[in-house]
Amino acid sequence: MKTTSTGWLLAGAMLLGLAAPAAAQQITFRLGTVDPQTTHSGVGADAFAAAVDRLSNGQMKVQVFHAGQLGPIPEQQRNVLAGTQDMHLLYPEFLTTLIEETRIISAPYVFTSHAHQANFLKSDVFKPGLDKLRSLGAIVIDEDWTWWQMDPRGVVSVRPIRTPHDLQGLKLRIWESKVAIETWKGLGANTIVVPRPEMYLAFKQGIIEGGPETVGIAVDGRNAEIGKYWTRTDEYFQVVNIMMNLRRWQGLTDAQRAILRQASKEGGAAYKAESTRGYTEKRARGEKEFGMTILEPDLTPWREKAKAILTALESDGTIPKGLAARAAKVPAN
Repeated sequence: MKTTSTGWLLAGAMLLGLAAPAAAQQITFRLGTVDPQTTHSGVGADAFAAAVDRLSNGQMKVQVFHAGQLGPIPEQQRNVLAGTQDMHLLYPEFLTTLIEETRIISAPYVFTSHAHQANFLKSDVFKPGLDKLRSLGAIVIDEDWTWWQMDPRGVVSVRPIRTPHDLQGLKLRIWESKVAIETWKGLGANTIVVPRPEMYLAFKQGIIEGGPETVGIAVDGRNAEIGKYWTRTDEYFQVVNIMMNLRRWQGLTDAQRAILRQASKEGGAAYKAESTRGYTEKRARGEKEFGMTILEPDLTPWREKAKAILTALESDGTIPKGLAARAAKVPAN
């Protein structure tokens, strides 16, 4: 059986007794997410924290702040880079203002599967993006990119959406990303930037009439109370990671870093399992509790519309020229 360097370091840490002296100072980290604790993000983050505590024999603790308690996504990213926050549960597609390689992630219908996306994030094509992140002051902990969101992408809305034409005039919540904004504008929606923690209130007040998100998130965040329709779009796949301040990371021992990496794998497994539940149990709950209608239309019209969107995004420089083609060539399994 093959043993990784992380495995050896972790085993060594446990054998040498990382927690040996009772008087040793406990190391505490602050991890922020933007979704409720009951979502796959919350469950994965809590599993990561529990694994860090167990693997370190209580000498390392992760305090998890759910549902935007540490601010919206851009603010948390800035906090981690500045060192005022240790960790953030990172959706890399939200780094588009900082790292150009991330701009392809949420572009429509570039990747064919989670494996394809994860392979891209581990590839030489994406490496300059990770190098840039490091130069800005942060790293990602899970080198294997195991946090796959299995609850598929879609749109929760106040009216049924079957084709891009049905999006015409719909006030659609979107995040602060030109790629995402131009994608959904190109598909026909009237996009409005609203931070994730404020989405429910914006929905309730009629500021928005829908937004791209999974069924599980729509149910957990109670957006399904207002948006009674959810349409599966699969416009991109989501693979997340834990972003950590570089100076804090460098201040740890090899054994401590190995524990964080191992714990990230356990958090990823919990995230994957919980997000799978999002399209089974949580979907059923949405249908029963909120009266949701789930639509899974033929995506051919969506894929056709996306071609022009990709061309436009490359033409105006939003996505670097040729990046979509290089990403498409990364092995899909």
